[in-house]
Amino acid sequence: MKTFCFSVAVLLLSLPGYVHAEKLTLAHVAVNPSQGIFWVAKDSGILAKYGFTADIVLIPGTPRTVQALIAGDLDYAVAGSPAALRARMQGADVVMLAGLSSYPSQRVFVRKDSTVQNLNELKGKLVGVTQFGSAGDTFFRSALKKVGLRDTDVTILQMGGTPGVSQALEAGRIEVCVLGESGMMLVFRGIARPLKGASARELGFKGVDGPLSTTERKIKADRGAVLRVVQAYVEAIHYVKTNKAGTISIFQKYMRGLNEENLSTWVDDFREGLRSVPYPDEEALRAELDQIGAPKSQSPAAFLNTTFLDELRKMVSLINFIDKKGGYDG
Repeated sequence: MKTFCFSVAVLLLSLPGYVHAEKLTLAHVAVNPSQGIFWVAKDSGILAKYGFTADIVLIPGTPRTVQALIAGDLDYAVAGSPAALRARMQGADVVMLAGLSSYPSQRVFVRKDSTVQNLNELKGKLVGVTQFGSAGDTFFRSALKKVGLRDTDVTILQMGGTPGVSQALEAGRIEVCVLGESGMMLVFRGIARPLKGASARELGFKGVDGPLSTTERKIKADRGAVLRVVQAYVEAIHYVKTNKAGTISIFQKYMRGLNEENLSTWVDDFREGLRSVPYPDEEALRAELDQIGAPKSQSPAAFLNTTFLDELRKMVSLINFIDKKGGYDG
């Protein structure tokens, strides 16, 4: 009932009759379900309902994406947390608005023919990451430390982005790589396997997965528009949770080469961890701040703006009140 009411609130409180739709440039860093909320928001018509059109661009590598956001080349981005945290600590005005789950999707993959069975056996290996300072790179260095290895015990290579990492592994130039959900494409194609015990969840590393971010400048320029974007984002999450067939149909447009059976399994796993109201987990954010060596005095709240989600919760309360009263007479 709560999910239904939340969706109804979003629908009722959307603003009708836009004369000119606002054009947005939205970016994501990889091709996978958790990075695909923008696709759903656009292709389902949700963004249009809230008065937006959008160009959705893939920018491999979170640091590069965050730099483009800060520069004003993007309006919103879904990317890994570490680069946004570092940028904010250095004075940039990037801020997180929402987060999908409390565990990052990062994990270590090895070629299917590799003899490596655990993290301790990576000593001396070449390991591909998207970029230094990315979510995957940050996770991997913490994973090495947890099992008693140092960065210098392996050779970490930055490959420019997810496609570069995948291509290098497939071509045999590297045996090991670090990717988020996108690595499952390599698994489905029979090229790689997840290294047992080497995922963020298995290692107990909490984090904010693929947060929705923008800038303080954007909020100051048009707070109402930012609220509508967050509404659209939340409604797109609801679409994914309640319309599997529609979600798969949209994802198939962007994840070519993946058969429906594998995509269905992937979507089921993705939907299970989605929260209807995607508040970023401050404990998870604290864990990521610790990973990048932030001072203990640094508050997770300084990197967030959850006031838009707060406003949506108030809308839900209003709709629930209307439901109980059987109507609203003003």
